[in-house]
Amino acid sequence: MLNLNRSFKIKNFNSIRILVRNYSNNNNNKNNNIINNNDYIDNIGNIDNNRIKKLIEYKTKEQRINENKFSNKIKNDKKDKGMVPKKFNNSHIMERDPEHRSLSLKQYFEVLANLGEVDKMLKVAIRMPERRSLYTYEKLIYACAKSSQFKKSWSIYNDMKKDNIKPSIFIFGNLVNVCNTATGVDANKIEERVNKIIEEIEKGGSTISTNFFNILMKTMINIGKSGQAISMVEKMKESGIKVDIVTYSTLLKAMSEQYLADNNLNKKKLLREFKPDKNTMEMDELRAEGNKQIDRYMTIVKMVKTSQIAPDRYFINTILSACGQTSNPAGVFRVWDTLQEMKLTQHLNPDTKTYDILITTCNNIDDFDRSLAIFEELYSKNIRPDIHLINNMFRTVLRIVSCKKFSRKKHLDHEEIIKRILDYMSAYKLQPNETTFSVLISIYSKAKEYPKVYELFTEMKQFNIKPDITHYSSIINSFSRKPAICLEIFKVLVSQKVVLTPDFTANLQKILSNNNGDVEEFSRLLRIHESYAYGYTFGKKE
Repeated sequence: MLNLNRSFKIKNFNSIRILVRNYSNNNNNKNNNIINNNDYIDNIGNIDNNRIKKLIEYKTKEQRINENKFSNKIKNDKKDKGMVPKKFNNSHIMERDPEHRSLSLKQYFEVLANLGEVDKMLKVAIRMPERRSLYTYEKLIYACAKSSQFKKSWSIYNDMKKDNIKPSIFIFGNLVNVCNTATGVDANKIEERVNKIIEEIEKGGSTISTNFFNILMKTMINIGKSGQAISMVEKMKESGIKVDIVTYSTLLKAMSEQYLADNNLNKKKLLREFKPDKNTMEMDELRAEGNKQIDRYMTIVKMVKTSQIAPDRYFINTILSACGQTSNPAGVFRVWDTLQEMKLTQHLNPDTKTYDILITTCNNIDDFDRSLAIFEELYSKNIRPDIHLINNMFRTVLRIVSCKKFSRKKHLDHEEIIKRILDYMSAYKLQPNETTFSVLISIYSKAKEYPKVYELFTEMKQFNIKPDITHYSSIINSFSRKPAICLEIFKVLVSQKVVLTPDFTANLQKILSNNNGDVEEFSRLLRIHESYAYGYTFGKKE
């Protein structure tokens, strides 16, 4: 047996086999060219291992060339079939938020659309196979509506036209919705854009949907064209387009805005002078006018019932809010009772917004008893409040402590009412905001409980709320009969360089003038405050 060192790599096993065969026949073949007996000893075990190693590892030049050709051919075949592994660049995935990194491109694209992230969507679209499709453009313009990108939406629409993609009514609806949500854009430019969109629809022959008209109506309301919004309902019916509950809700909103616009000059005066106790001829005329407008709103309710369209909460809240802004706000409760009698609310429970409207109405007409009854209903039904509703409940307390008639408030303990509201807040873990503190400061200032006013200012720091001019206005108004105290408060404002508003300055000046206050001292302090403001502005310019 051969006992060779197996540590080397065998590259040509055939050479060994030939060597062994030829050695076994060496006695019969004297002329063997591979192994000669004259050159080698008789015992094969004495063959030099190094020579055998060289023989095994030997390769001809031709063999090496053929092997290289074969290896290159395999690599080329794999490359042609796309089998060559590519380096994966996932830097664009790592740029996403952690919770979005596992999403596909399309899923991530839709998430960005809902967030209104148009710029990020454009980057993702480059990697998408369907980057130049109707789907992509619909999502992009939808995102523009979400983020109120007025100019960019039209630019994307023009890119879609360059790609020869026919726009859908969904595209046009979102283009109108961009106009509806646009902020800081001139109303004339918005109206011009809307007209362009309608022209594009007419060119393309797209079928207009109910949703498109609803968005168009809202846009007209936002740019002060409520009359046009009202007329669109009849155009929809004439065109055979179905009118839904959103259409009627928007119609109510348009009618309310038109009513307010027609009475704009008298609106503030109306809110100041309207008192439910008054029975003058002027107030009777105002109530009658308000009832006429409420009757117009109820006509829409009858149309909804006749059309057998089920109202939703938004419709109910819209009509209640519209009635509350008439010259007879107490009509809200008449309408609320009528809606219940018509069984239009039997499948709808009042929500936070509904109660908010009812309490606001009670505050406007100083109906404390009804307001407190609504409080009890909120507590018993465990209605989840928001901070706006809570603030309106505190405003009811402010109305109570501000009431001049002692007989109306003597049986009402404002401390107990506040405690129950705070417990209500705590049950749902609601945190107060700036308005909450402003109303509470006004309450305790009116009640002349000044230590609690100080406590509130201290407590504001715990919630990281910095007192602003609204909080100081509440205190000033509570001391409207004591000009000296008002002036002392103003000195604090000047020393702390609190930003003043024109309304605050005018109100304080009026209080001092009407109550023989030191107007000259007020003017001096005001000049000091203005010098602070000028120095700050000048310093920034420098």
